[in-house]
Amino acid sequence: MMAVKNDQTIWGWGWNDHIQLGGILGSQSKTPSQVPMANEIKVVSTGAFHTVALKNDGTVWRWGYNDRGQLGKGTSGTIKFSRDPVRVTGLGNVTGISAGWQHSLALKADGTVWSWGRNHFGQIGDGTLETRTTPVQVTGLDNVSGIAVGDHYSVAAKEDGTVWAWGYN
Repeated sequence: MMAVKNDQTIWGWGWNDHIQLGGILGSQSKTPSQVPMANEIKVVSTGAFHTVALKNDGTVWRWGYNDRGQLGKGTSGTIKFSRDPVRVTGLGNVTGISAGWQHSLALKADGTVWSWGRNHFGQIGDGTLETRTTPVQVTGLDNVSGIAVGDHYSVAAKEDGTVWAWGYN
């Protein structure tokens, strides 16, 4: 579990077997502990074994397990863990995030959606089944106002009120 407090710090507790609680040590934390990251956190979202945070400045940060590229750092499998929060490169002006089983989405201020991680059911939305270790734009979507991620699928709400979904059905 992760939460953002009123002072814009991130706190985590629960299972930590894949370092998904950030710099908190141990296989689990029974009480909330602060994640070692600068303040100014707007939103935090947890996947199965990774965490994504959105700062007030529109940058996206991530930590945890990276076996399928879900940390968006350009690699997968070889360096599987990231204990400390690190910025996802190539993303700015982000207004929303959502983390899923092994992939994540980011909504930019211009209404475009970007995704990275495991893509075995097309949940990245780039028209392929290739794992993406860095953010790629979801094709065919614009004017998006909200996003959500499930285990193997992704959903976006557009400004016109329509809802779009892709991935495992």
